[in-house]
Amino acid sequence: MKEFAKYIGVLVMLIGVAFLVIPFFMNMTTNTNLIIGLVLVVEGLLGHIYVNNMKKGNIISNILWAIILLIVPFVIFFFSKKAAYTEKEIRAYNQ
Repeated sequence: MKEFAKYIGVLVMLIGVAFLVIPFFMNMTTNTNLIIGLVLVVEGLLGHIYVNNMKKGNIISNILWAIILLIVPFVIFFFSKKAAYTEKEIRAYNQ
């Protein structure tokens, strides 16, 4: 589970790509598909950066990330980060 948690952002990006590719091959591309795909790809990218950022964040930085990641995905990425790295690993990186 620990290794999977590190790559949750990439998984979200791949889901976004699927939202872009599948309608394209079915000749059913709409603006809704494009917007959903774009949001998922961007959220996955930002989520991957957040989860793999080893710096321990304070309350202000977590609020900023929550705004950037659109609250609900932030919760998923926050708990993925907690699952991916132990407090000992984060402390070792921050020293």
